[in-house]
Amino acid sequence: MNAVSLGWVALLGGALMAFGCSSGSGATGGSGGSAGAGGGGAGGAGGGIPVTEYEENFESLDQASATALSDDPHPEWGGGWTVFGNLFQPDGTYIDGYGPDPAPNNTGAFSGIALEQGGPEQGDQVLVVISDYNNTDEQDAGNLVEGNTFRNREIALDDVGKTLSFSFDAKRGNINDPDDQLCPCDSTAFAFIRTVDPDTFELTNDVMEDTTALPITWGRYELSLEIDSGVVGQVLQFGFSGTATNFEPSGVFYDNILVVTTE
Repeated sequence: MNAVSLGWVALLGGALMAFGCSSGSGATGGSGGSAGAGGGGAGGAGGGIPVTEYEENFESLDQASATALSDDPHPEWGGGWTVFGNLFQPDGTYIDGYGPDPAPNNTGAFSGIALEQGGPEQGDQVLVVISDYNNTDEQDAGNLVEGNTFRNREIALDDVGKTLSFSFDAKRGNINDPDDQLCPCDSTAFAFIRTVDPDTFELTNDVMEDTTALPITWGRYELSLEIDSGVVGQVLQFGFSGTATNFEPSGVFYDNILVVTTE
């Protein structure tokens, strides 16, 4: 399996939240992203019939509620979306992490439900993921503030041999907007599937799709991970990140999230 040394580890309700900083050796099967025009559609790799584990189009959530994202329960994927912040020096040296916390909604940090950004297949409400601009000290200091917005669950024995696919619609938001007075900028954004070993505190898989420079029109993207016996009992995560410094724009829009497993 792909072992990655962690810069930080945190526990919330028995679920390990972790993101890696340096890569090791070995590999568990997984693939990056595939893009397509338009939106919607089912993800799923392999020859079997995809079984839906999680789907969300954000239309039923209360856009005016501060807890709209954190209060989005699912029987397998927990009570709602979670966030964690990581701090890096401008050269990428890890500083510290903070969280995990319930995902906020439109507070200037991490995540929110946006209006008037969807097309016919996205509807009225979509997810926007950003850096943490409420961490004013680190933004002002010129450090990189990485905001991670994600969901997680434990990997069971029954998952072994399956391919988990995470697909979503996405389009560019205000990230690195050339018309913004703070730009030229170098904010970054990613989608990810990760597995974390709770005993060794290693990030054992990290499948990522760079969403920094997406088109301004909606497209469909997909990540996949083959689950083997070496990750049973570990924590499985999917989600998005946005990193910025000096309050530079970092927003990317996402919708029609679908997580499926295939034999």
